[in-house]
Amino acid sequence: MKPIVFFLSLLFATAAARCQGQMTPDRFREIAATPGDNTPLQPQLAVAPLWTNATATVVLTYQTGRVFTEEVPLTAKTIGGKYIVFTAQSELYHQTITSISTFDDHALARKIYGLSGETVIEATLVCDSDRKIFAETSAYGDGLQEITAGSYSDTQTTEKTMVYRNGLLYLTREVKTRPVKPQ
Repeated sequence: MKPIVFFLSLLFATAAARCQGQMTPDRFREIAATPGDNTPLQPQLAVAPLWTNATATVVLTYQTGRVFTEEVPLTAKTIGGKYIVFTAQSELYHQTITSISTFDDHALARKIYGLSGETVIEATLVCDSDRKIFAETSAYGDGLQEITAGSYSDTQTTEKTMVYRNGLLYLTREVKTRPVKPQ
């Protein structure tokens, strides 16, 4: 399983921004490298809280019975009010994982992108801001499919993901993300 797999939902839950063209590996890298700014997010994107500094507790439970738990530092920056770039540092996978959120006017949903090598991975997230809940789906290489349901408040995001490989449950992922309080 590609290392980016278990972080897709983690990094996308508070996604937001307007989609502008197809996401390519070069476009992904260009957006991710852009410095953050103070441009307010577009109104339809400022639904869930956006924490620029947070910690996520990730619990992976494989069907084999193996369980992995990790505390992951997570940062976020906004770009032009149209993108949110999330960066997580995974000790379990020994790498930095980046994702980009944007809003797609045609789908009327958030699109979340990750990059694995030269492959762009895409997820679709819908949110009910009145009930403060969200759902996300993604399908990508090796017959993997993710289905996520979650909720958020001003102090925490909680989500549970079922990851299927070729139609069979492969693992579950539970994530709780909380903002880091300034020192």
